[in-house]
Amino acid sequence: MGFFNFKNMEHCLGNCVGCLKVNYSLFSDLTEKELESLNMERNKLFFKKGDSIFLEGAMPIGLYCLNHGKVKMIKKGKIEDEFIVSLHKPVDFLGFDNLMSNSPYTYTAVAIEDVSICIIKKENLFSVIEKNVDLGKKIINYLSQKLIDQNERMLVLTQTKMESRLAYTLIELINFYGYDIDGKTIAVELKRKELASLSSMNTANVIRILSAFNKQKIVKTKLRKIQILNLQSLKQIVE
Repeated sequence: MGFFNFKNMEHCLGNCVGCLKVNYSLFSDLTEKELESLNMERNKLFFKKGDSIFLEGAMPIGLYCLNHGKVKMIKKGKIEDEFIVSLHKPVDFLGFDNLMSNSPYTYTAVAIEDVSICIIKKENLFSVIEKNVDLGKKIINYLSQKLIDQNERMLVLTQTKMESRLAYTLIELINFYGYDIDGKTIAVELKRKELASLSSMNTANVIRILSAFNKQKIVKTKLRKIQILNLQSLKQIVE
């Protein structure tokens, strides 16, 4: 399997200048001229649920901007068959840290659901960064905060009981993806083994603890959907 499937690529009909999602990204303060520079030779990619977007070990060729859908970054795990490094939603950049360090991807990106992604040519991005000091500072702050968050998460998942780990993960999913239209169901569907990976546990323990949460009427599960019945109780488990 290659870096990405060129059959999934087409020239984007839109442009960075008119993209409303720009207002919610690191590019929010760029001028129209700078956005036009990013837009040059930009392409749009489409992937089906389960497709690999890029593979661990490949060199970044550009900046991947997630327009629609959800993505997980994975590595081969020891507890389960895969370890989820991070989750992503629209407006996120994929593999940004490896692109900025000019190093091979340290994880594989996989579509959790059907996704569309814009790819900005690496040379065009770096050209804009070199001329815009404020953008460079924003990128440094972004990557620094990402590292701080990862360290905090690692502390929770290595220093707490399994019930707390799963509760912490569910709260993270709520904060990150929000709820479906019912205001109770977490707006992402994950397999039990994916929840296990996010919680640094094995699948059997996730199934057992979710069952206990169901009995305590903290959550209600239906296949991969998880409805939160008592958020306060979930927070108390983490504390």
